[in-house]
Amino acid sequence: MKKYITLCTIAFLSMVGCTDDFEEINANPNQPEEVSSDLLLSTVITSLANATVDDGGWDRGNIVAQLTAKINFTGFDRYNWGSESGLWNSFYGILPEINIILENAMMEASRNTSYEGMALVLRAYVFANLTDNWGDIPYSEAIAGSEGNFTPAYDTQEEVYNGILADLRTAETQLALGQPILGGDVLYDGDLTKWRQLANSLRLRYLMRISGKTNVGAEMQSILDSGVFIATNEDNASVVYPASTTIDSWPISTGRIGGFDEHRMSETSEAVLKQFGDGRLEAWFQPTDNPDDDPDLFVGLTNGLSEDNASTFNGGASNVSRLNQSFFYDSPNSVMATIIQTAEVHFIFAEAAQRGLVTGDAETFYNEGVRLSFEYWDVDQDVLAYLAQTGVAYDGELETIITQKWLASFLVGLEGWYDFRRTGFPSVIVPGPDNVNTDRVPVRFMYPDSEQTLNGTNYQAAVSRFGADDINTKGWWEQ
Repeated sequence: MKKYITLCTIAFLSMVGCTDDFEEINANPNQPEEVSSDLLLSTVITSLANATVDDGGWDRGNIVAQLTAKINFTGFDRYNWGSESGLWNSFYGILPEINIILENAMMEASRNTSYEGMALVLRAYVFANLTDNWGDIPYSEAIAGSEGNFTPAYDTQEEVYNGILADLRTAETQLALGQPILGGDVLYDGDLTKWRQLANSLRLRYLMRISGKTNVGAEMQSILDSGVFIATNEDNASVVYPASTTIDSWPISTGRIGGFDEHRMSETSEAVLKQFGDGRLEAWFQPTDNPDDDPDLFVGLTNGLSEDNASTFNGGASNVSRLNQSFFYDSPNSVMATIIQTAEVHFIFAEAAQRGLVTGDAETFYNEGVRLSFEYWDVDQDVLAYLAQTGVAYDGELETIITQKWLASFLVGLEGWYDFRRTGFPSVIVPGPDNVNTDRVPVRFMYPDSEQTLNGTNYQAAVSRFGADDINTKGWWEQ
């Protein structure tokens, strides 16, 4: 784990310290000692995109939000959760590279305010994922290993959110200065206006997250008034994977076919999609494989079944719809990893207007959010007819907004789960029949075991502060 230096590394560094000429002897004149920000930036963006779609949306986010279900290895779907150390390591592991970009950008002799802004946006996104998944986390001392502190203290979730929002405000200001960059931007190809839109759109996401704990209306209104937010699908924060290389390919396509086949359409999302004749059904899933079935038959799997019950559901795997082949066989080149998209931004504004946090017409924001989600998934459907249906038509109810926002969160990290924890919607999400969490949807991950062994004092202090290291312990913005 990059966040902490292991005992072996410490021993190695101690040995190096006893050898005065080690650095001179082992210096490679053909290899630069410092990595430039442009090279690091492309690596950081790709790594975060992969974590968002693979560890996040595909394998955890879609499952816990019941947009998909597991037919094999169903433990996560049943809430039999251990410590999600892989996701923790992925996000903490990328922080040192972000910090290098930030430090390089802020060097007095060669300051680049645009790289500074980009690094702050990416750092905010990393810490938001960490705190939304675990609650209190190492934040202010998270990368203090370079200063000899390998046991960072935990900050409260409120403190972390204050830092996240401050970073995003600073980022937008620095990006607005318009200083050109040297390269490395595989997200927006150096378009600083789009980076400003991303910074403000993430601010909207996180302001809405904490809107039950603090007054966020004025800041949300200022962003709305500025017009600097992700307003079209062309502005989405989406990484497009190259079609002609196995390097940096769509991460799902590089896994085993069995891992792809484990993920099936959920009975929960099936019911909603079919109820409204939603064309995203065909964009996300494919008909059953049974040759005796209707070739247009789509069947969802009940979430949270035991291994035996899932494998025999509806007569077996061939009678349950898999994910659309575009997520595996046709990849890369047909899918993207999306950090945040315009549909979500419009649903945020719709909720904000519905709750009186901003001025504007909630119905207009809502309708546009639905249209933009259909456009993103290239669904050729009469959106006006779709929006006219009872249950879809805007009715002033928060659940109507959140249900469409939930559908639009397909593959976008764990956003559907976060909104469910915050609002309780959509109400169709209920624990599966074989769940092992006493019929409760979990609200956090447990800390990795390594935290107890390598950072035990600070771990215990954090746990004693907020209650228990348990998947049912709510975080600050949920209480």
